[in-house]
Amino acid sequence: MIVSPAPANPDIAVIGGGIVGLWCAREAARRGAHVLLIEKRTIASGASGGMLGALMPHQPTGWNAKKRFQLDGLLSLPERVALLEADTGLSCGYAQTGRLMPIGHPEKRRQSAQWVEGAKTHWPDGIGWTIEDANPATGWLAGHSLPHGVNRDTVSARIDPRRLTAALRAALDTDSRITIRENTSVMRLGANGTLVLDDGTEITPGATIVAAGTGAFALIEPEDPKRIGRGVKGQGALLEPATAVDPMSPILYDKGVYVIAHDSGLIAVGSTSENAFDAPDTNDEKLDGILAQAAALCPALEGATVVERWAGVRPRAEGREPLVGPLPGATDTILATGGFKISFAIAHLMADAAVGFASGDQLEGLPDAFAPDRRGVTLRRSP
Repeated sequence: MIVSPAPANPDIAVIGGGIVGLWCAREAARRGAHVLLIEKRTIASGASGGMLGALMPHQPTGWNAKKRFQLDGLLSLPERVALLEADTGLSCGYAQTGRLMPIGHPEKRRQSAQWVEGAKTHWPDGIGWTIEDANPATGWLAGHSLPHGVNRDTVSARIDPRRLTAALRAALDTDSRITIRENTSVMRLGANGTLVLDDGTEITPGATIVAAGTGAFALIEPEDPKRIGRGVKGQGALLEPATAVDPMSPILYDKGVYVIAHDSGLIAVGSTSENAFDAPDTNDEKLDGILAQAAALCPALEGATVVERWAGVRPRAEGREPLVGPLPGATDTILATGGFKISFAIAHLMADAAVGFASGDQLEGLPDAFAPDRRGVTLRRSP
């Protein structure tokens, strides 16, 4: 395969070929920019190459700008996906299936009633949150798991992460304004906006978007990256059920465990949130525990075969809110990372904001709490 040389002066360089970086490159090219996308491994080989694809809202109480932004992401994503599918002819495996969350004790039932009222206040017509006492998904959700009923929302959806990133890659590959360099690392962000690559090449883009997941933290703050954010390990598995299940079955979520039916016929199960780990890409007994919890939650998993096990590290910015915006003292460098569990729901809006900043615009509705300068994040440029 012939590798195209990296253009020395692209309009925008995007560092990171995960879900945020891919959307950034697509949006920048849509605006007419010439884009260089740099990925240290291969496209979507990190956390974006997982299997769950849960797209779920925050609880609609304690309403704030972050929750509004995520809801906007959930509601606008179907149109973006439809356009991407039309452009590429590829399915992204999206479906608005809703979600079920068992209620295990009376206090949770009381809290759930607040979520019902919060959805009436903060969510638009057409979506909602209800409490149901009868099992709404017999054969899919175990009846013994809901002693105090079950929460149901109608906005949650699922998407196939690998199909989505493959479709984005296909769209970028056919756009003459975009150059992709895989297996290429940015060693440092040098003076005057220069990027120094691992082969010694120096690139001077008009603007740089750092969307490198957990790797973004070390690029911005090489001496103390954990001051900005850290990686959180998740684990999951794909299972083939003994009997076919309805791909429109709602997402099941209970005690940190997700069960998601995909239209491939497979069921995705996950995940953990491990702040300390020795091997980021390997599975262990924690995944076995998740599989056991999932089987107890979902009768359809009885006799299922594990097709694949997966582990990956997701970027969690300090303070939990994502980091999106220009860096103080270096407005030509825009940070876009840290979405942790919600990245797939908001990545396209993060990209809109990042490309907007790179183009001199600002996305309306971007929470102030996402701004790097509000979080004390500054760029430590290398000479």
